[in-house]
This record gives sequence, C-alpha cells and structure tokens, in this order.
Amino acid sequence: MSESDGSGGAEYGEVALALAAVAALVVAAALLPGAGLGGGGMDDGERGTPAATGTPGAMATPEGGGERPGGASAGGQLPGGSPSGVPLSQPPERTRIGSTQGFEGELAQTPQFVVEGPENTYWRQTAYATYTGSSWASSPRWRSIAEGVPNDARTVDGRAMDYRVTLLVPSSSLPTAWQPSGVELPNASAGVEASTVGGVRATTRLPAGTDYLARSAAPPSDPSTLRAAGTDYPDRIAERYTQLPEATPDRVGAFTDDLTAGDETPYDEAVTVRDWLKKKPYSLNASHEAGEPVADQFIFEMESGYCQYYATSMVAMLRTQGIPARYVVGYAPGERVGEEEYLVTADRGHAWVEVFFPGTGWVRFDPTGSGRLPVQNPQPPYDISLNRSAVAGAPVSISVAKNGSPVVGAPVEINDERVGWTGAEGTVTTRLPYAAEFTVTARPPDAATKYDGGANETTADRWAGGPMLPARGETAGHADRAASPALPQRAAPAPNGSSRTYRSDTNVTLAVEGTPVAGGGTTVRATIRDVPVRGATVTLDGERVGRTGPDGRLGVSLADVSPGTYRLAARREAVNATTTIRVYAAGTTPTPAAPPPVNLSVSAPLLPLPGGSATVTTTRNGTPVADARVTVGGAESGQTAENGTLGVSLPVAGSAAVVARAPDGASARTTLPLARNAGVVGAVALGGLALLGRAARRRGLTPRSAGRAAATWLSRLVAWTAAACVRAADRLVAAGRALRRGLRHLAGLPGRLATSGLAALAALDPRALVGWLRRWLAGLLARAESAATATADSTGVNPPSATGTADDDEASTATIRDLWREFVAVVAPPRVTTRTPGEIARYAIERGLPAPPIYALTEAYRDAEYGRLAPDADRLARAREALRTVREAMGGGTE
Repeated sequence: MSESDGSGGAEYGEVALALAAVAALVVAAALLPGAGLGGGGMDDGERGTPAATGTPGAMATPEGGGERPGGASAGGQLPGGSPSGVPLSQPPERTRIGSTQGFEGELAQTPQFVVEGPENTYWRQTAYATYTGSSWASSPRWRSIAEGVPNDARTVDGRAMDYRVTLLVPSSSLPTAWQPSGVELPNASAGVEASTVGGVRATTRLPAGTDYLARSAAPPSDPSTLRAAGTDYPDRIAERYTQLPEATPDRVGAFTDDLTAGDETPYDEAVTVRDWLKKKPYSLNASHEAGEPVADQFIFEMESGYCQYYATSMVAMLRTQGIPARYVVGYAPGERVGEEEYLVTADRGHAWVEVFFPGTGWVRFDPTGSGRLPVQNPQPPYDISLNRSAVAGAPVSISVAKNGSPVVGAPVEINDERVGWTGAEGTVTTRLPYAAEFTVTARPPDAATKYDGGANETTADRWAGGPMLPARGETAGHADRAASPALPQRAAPAPNGSSRTYRSDTNVTLAVEGTPVAGGGTTVRATIRDVPVRGATVTLDGERVGRTGPDGRLGVSLADVSPGTYRLAARREAVNATTTIRVYAAGTTPTPAAPPPVNLSVSAPLLPLPGGSATVTTTRNGTPVADARVTVGGAESGQTAENGTLGVSLPVAGSAAVVARAPDGASARTTLPLARNAGVVGAVALGGLALLGRAARRRGLTPRSAGRAAATWLSRLVAWTAAACVRAADRLVAAGRALRRGLRHLAGLPGRLATSGLAALAALDPRALVGWLRRWLAGLLARAESAATATADSTGVNPPSATGTADDDEASTATIRDLWREFVAVVAPPRVTTRTPGEIARYAIERGLPAPPIYALTEAYRDAEYGRLAPDADRLARAREALRTVREAMGGGTE
C-alpha cells in the first residue's frame, strides 16, 4: 500500500472505530448494575441532561439569563432552583428539583439587593405550575405593569406597604413582596412587566445600583378567614394547579389521606402537611435517585433535604387532595443592617409554597425545616486597600481581600460608620469623610442564614399603610444613591475585624471665579486637588452666605457689600480654608492679582545629561499642580499629571531651559547645565578607568597579554561550537534513518489490525461479554467476603486499623454493603436497580422469608449507607448472622 493512494486514512478510521466500539461495550458492561439500565426509566426532562447531577450550590440560572427573560438555559440544560447561592437574574421557565449528588461545600454570601421598608418579608420572583416529577415548569404571559398586576383574588384593604429596593448586582428580575400592586423605576431606564403568576421584571437588564419603588398588599392570612374560604375553586385554577405526573405513586395520596384524616378544611390540611414536613431534618448534603418522582422519594425514602424537596413534596401532597398549590422561588427575609433596611444575600435564595383559597387568593406556606447553611465566612485578618490616594470627600472604591481572594459580603465601616458590604469582587464604593485621618474597618460576613427559624406562617405580616410611592423622578433624599447603593448606617459592634488608618489630603484651594464687583456677585469654588468640596459652609467676614454644591461651587451675592477687602472662608468638618478677596466698585477696572507662584524641580536617575530623560515636578505650597504646560529647550513637552509630574526628554545641548506654566498663568523656570553634568560624569568615569588600569598593572596584566588570552579563549569557543554542530548533524541523520525503518514496518500494520479487529468485533457477543464480566465481579466479591469472614471468625470482631480513625468506618461500611448485595442476590427481586431498601425487604417478607433478620439487615444497611450510625464490629456481626438466617430459610445453607 503506497502513502499516496488515499486508502490509508479510511483504514485507520476503521481500526479506530472498532477499538472504540470494544471499549464502549466494556465500559457499559461494567457500569450496567449501577446505571439502572434495563429497569425503570428516566423522566424525559432528565434524559441526557448533565445538569441533573449538579450540586445544590451550582444549580443556578443561566449566565445572562437576565437578558433573556423567561428563556430556558443555554444548551438545553435546566438550572435548578438552588437552596442557596441563587444569582439574582431572570428565573428560567423550567427549573430542576434537588440533586442526584450531595453538597458538601460552602455557599457564598454574595449581596444581591437592599430593601428599605417597614417589613422584612419573603422576596418573591416567580411561581411554577407544572410538576414533571424531576422539575418544575411554567410559561407565564407578560404584560405591562401599567395594565395592573394579575391577581386571582382580593387583598385586605389597609394592609399594604411601600418600599425601595436597590439592586447590588445586574438583573432584570425585580423581587417584590407578595402581592405587588405597583412597581416603578424612578429614572424610567426601562419598562416594567408583570406575569400571570405574579412575577415582575424589567424589559432590559438593569445595572447594579438601580433603585425601584414598589407597593405590595398581603392576602388575608387569618386562620378563621382561610378556614371559611371553602372549596369553590375556579375551573382554570383547579385544572392547572392540581396537576400531577402519571408516575406519581398511589402511596403519596394514600399517606396524605391518612395524615389529614382529622382535618375539616383545606387550610387545616395545608397546616398539617406543612408541620409534618417541617419535622424532617434540614441538610444540603441530600440527594435523590434519578428516574423516580422526587416528592415520593422525599416523603418515604429520604432522611433529610433542603427547600426544593420540602416545597415540592408539600405541593404534591396537597394536589392529591384536590387543593390548588404551586411552587414559588425567591429569597427568604434578609439581615437587618439599619433602621428599616435589610440586606438580602445569595445564600438566602429559597423555595416555598402558595396555596389558593377562594375569595382570598394565593397564601404563602413554608414547609422547610430549620437548619444552618454552610456559608463561606473567611475570618480576619483582611487586606484593605483604596483605588486612589486619600483625599477628603473623594469618591473611592474600598477592596477587602483574604490571601489574594476577594471577601464577599463583608460589612465595611469608615470611622465606625457602616458604608456598605463588599460585592462579588470584594469591593464597596463610598465617599471619604472630611477628616484629616480616617480608619477603614472590614468585619466578617454575618453567618446568620434563612433557616435559623422564623415567624409562624399562620401569623399575618404586620404591614401598615404608609405614604404613597414618591413621584417618578423623586429620590426621597437619596441623591447619592448612584455613587453608593447602600446608605451609610451606624455599624453594630462586632467582635473582630481588620482596620487600616489613612491620612487624608485636606489642603483646600479656595478660588474666586470672575471679578467681585459691589452690587453684583461672584462664584467661589473649593477643591482639594481635583476633588470638589461638597456641602462646605462659606462665610464672608464671618457671615454665612451659603454652602457649596456637588461641584464645590457657590454663587455669592454682593448686592449689599461695599468695595473693600474681605475675609472669605469655607469649612466642612475638619476641612477648612481662608483667603482674602477684594470687592471693587462698579465701573472700575481692577488690576488682576498675580497668581501664587509655582515651584519647579527636575530629577534624573543620575544627573540631567544631554539626550537623557528626566522628571519635571510642579508644586504650589506643597500641593501638586496638575495640567501645567512644560517646555524644555523651547520645545513643548506636555502637561503634568494629577500628581504634578511629567517625564521629558532632554536635548543634546550645553544647557536647556525648563519652563512650567500653571493653568492660572503662574510659571516657574530653571536652567539645566547639561554640558557641566556631562563633564562631571566623564571625569568620574576616567578616574574609574585609571584606577582599574593601575590595579591591572599591579597584577602584571599588560594589553599584549590580555589580547593573547582573549584570542586563545575565542579560538577555543569557535572549535567547541563547530564540534557540537557536527555531533548534532550526525544524530539528526541517525534519527531520520530510524524513523524511515519504523514507517516501513508500520505500513502494513493498519491492514492487519483492521482485519483482525473487525473479525473479533463480528464474533463478539455483547451478552456473553456482559455475563462474563458479571461472573468475574461476583467471584471477586465472594473471595473478598470469604477473606473478611475468615478474619472475623478467627478474632471474633473485624480487625481495627492501627489508628482507629475513619478508615475503620469505611472498611466496615464496605463489608455491610457487600452483605446487602449478597442478600439482594439471594432474594432476587425484579427491577432491583430501582427498588429502595424498604421495598426489597417487603418483597422478601412477602415471599415467606423471616421478617426479624430481614429488618435487622435492612436497618444495618441504611445506617451504613446514610451515615446515621457509625458501623462497628458488633453491628457487622449481627448483619452477617441475619444473612445466614435468610440463607437457611431459602435452603441455601450458611456461609
């Protein structure tokens, strides 16, 4: 076969395909018992969806979901409504329930939004109606909120509240308290829409720092009112919100029938179901088996769970009783951080239940049990830094880090005043105080979580009627919100934290713009470097004339001021400045006062030399002068930066004049003696060479001997380089010959591999291969069991490890699992890969096997598998004895 006949590629491909097929069969056979193949089936929503095995903390809405309102996630994956760590974005139309793997990590307390209002309640995003067994789905319709928020029933007059929400991360979803009756963006940056399930969103993705105003009214939640609501449900509500998948086992309804047998009203049934679910322990390290309805598994098989499991199970149980219920996602109440101000972080992402009552509407029930979340809470010391030099009154970004990683959700204080919480990048934006010195303190993020308890759901939120929403464009005293999303608040004492103290630049420049003329007016401007002094009190000869605005300016009226000289002062806290102004009579032409002089200095690494570089620095009374024009040798070089410096190139000349002219006309000049500096440097260099020559002569080194030594060294270097090149060429030639021989040998290999490989594949019976692998694995398990039994029989107990640590527990757990596998093989129930331990035990007892040893073995396996009790030698011995009894009852003898 030649290299150019075009057939080599095809034969190589056939061989690769054959080898890949064999490898796939082997892997599939090895994984067959654990994959559930051949027994049961997966929900259509799970089949082929990698997100089904995501951890709780990783199940989030799709990236950029806020830009695709109501859309599914990219790639067809269905993000789960995480118990915590849910990012604030537009919720998808379909969301997974729980996870097939436990979660053992920590959740970030990333700040999501701040609420200012009279009540710290649940913050709702959307609701889901369709339960598939493994996920929740909804396709709500959206319309402008100007048409009203769709409500299925009435609310209580007078129980409404107005509140303001500030987004701390970009989002299009707008969380609200239930039920919203109005949402308004004061700056009209986007439209607002409401959905048929009561969700609210903006028509475009909103940036962090966006405020919106909302009003919400609570449905009646008085028990007597809800008990009297009856069961006259509208057809559309009953049809949509009592749906259950066909795969829901009958035992869910039968169990709920028994649990609520003594209840007379739907409200009482809802309370009974909620209270029963609350008794289950809460844990993020919970998971379910793929392919079976989640609610059924949580009710009967799972020992613990988190909010998604609780809420899904309550909805399913109520729907078996014909009670309309739906699944809701959003955020649990936040942490109080100020007077009527609450911070909501990502770990408070939550799921709960809403139940429909005729004449009332949807009422919230939260069945989640209590528990604490494993939140990320890095402890001090922290690294604190500013993004600029410290200038009194300057806007600044404060960064908090731990070992180079940002600290998220840390409260930050300046001089004991809380200015906000670090966001996802570990920064918070604020404005520095008008003080000569200030201290920045970062406290650890609060470890409190949403599952530490809460109010009884039968108690109504204590909302009070308040003032109407501010009119569009009003900010209700929040003029600085864009610069700092969280309002400064007095910080609560904290046991620890990290602090860093800075000294601020407080040198104020007080300037008068224009000519002060009696009977007219003038403008005063106060700045520190480039930063305006805002809100400074200005006095003229001790009489207050006003306060500077955001740009540091104040218009001063001179209507009642006579010509003369006056003392002008500006002060704000520790920042103050005083100057003298002259007020001229009307009609006079004042002689402009000379601006204060500018100081000029030039520095270089050694000395300013011809053709070298240097740095020009301009100052005035110790303060850098920015935007000063600099010329060197008559040529324009540029303008000084904010710190008053400019790098310049020096001409090749005997001297150069450097001139700096400030924006107000003041100038400074200096002349650089470039030729003299060059002479000094040359003299120093010649002196150094003379010293080196003298030292060489003392050592007997002459120019002739030095030349001979250099020539000898250079010839040796050339000879060594040539020899190395010859050796490298020889090795390349030898390698080429070996490669050619190898290619000749491999030329016929693809044909032989393709012929033999395809023949082997044609003769391969997958069923025989699977059978052989199962027999081989069974032999391995039997030999391991025999060895473990011999050791236990000789010592009376399982031999402990030398350390007695968790390795012993792991070894015992593996042995009990082996006993359980052997028991399952003896009983041989149908669809073994999808049956739970309880179902297998009941199947064995129904066949006539003795119940006590079966229950003992089942409980031992559950304890080992779910970690309820640590395995030990005594429990292992009892499990082995139980298996012997079952074998004897089956007529199979003992081990």
